Amino acid sequence: MASALERSEKFRAHRVLMILREKLTIHDEDFAAVLVAKETCDPFRVLIVTILSQSCTDIAAMRAYKALDKQVGIIPIKLSNANSHTIERAICVAGLHRQKSKAIKSLSQIICDKYSGKMNKILDLPFQSAREKLQELPKVGPKTADVLLSILGLPTISVDTHVERVSKRLELTGSKSKYEQIRTDLMHLFNKKEYSIVPLLFMAHGRNYCKARRPLCPTCPVENWCHYSMKTT
Repeated sequence: MASALERSEKFRAHRVLMILREKLTIHDEDFAAVLVAKETCDPFRVLIVTILSQSCTDIAAMRAYKALDKQVGIIPIKLSNANSHTIERAICVAGLHRQKSKAIKSLSQIICDKYSGKMNKILDLPFQSAREKLQELPKVGPKTADVLLSILGLPTISVDTHVERVSKRLELTGSKSKYEQIRTDLMHLFNKKEYSIVPLLFMAHGRNYCKARRPLCPTCPVENWCHYSMKTT
């Protein structure tokens, strides 16, 4: 049975989520992985655009994704056989293009050789096994794996820099919590049906109000539920 404190924390978390749902609008084009998932329903393409979005904006990631699709084709066999320099040139707008090119080519080769070119051979595994197998792929850490799994409707929450910042400022997790602890805390506070929307709303909130520098606390829609604003006055 939940304690009074636990019930209070969950109530506050749900109030925050309800307010963010009311005040923020989620646009698919603001989230590259979501946009690609809705356009293609292809988990491999979602994985590639998520890798491209690492350390760059979703807009730049989509530009790189479209250029890569046009110049090479976002199919495991085509990427595995492509010249590394061709991939680099296609995705240069996304930054870190040498590292990402190497990872994309290597990842595609693994999908072809080990999984017969089919992502479902990983995704059809039990959830934890699938999450672990994804993280064995080049350039796929817990966040990238969770983005893909969440988009596929599986029970996880991805944590990017915005989600981490918002969660800590709202005291939904500890101030020194790392990725897995933040993810665990958020999954404990919210219902499974809310897992996919939580990171999108927290990212939108982080981009629009709860910015890393000079957060807009006076106009923040959840200011009444956040103690951080008192530190900025």
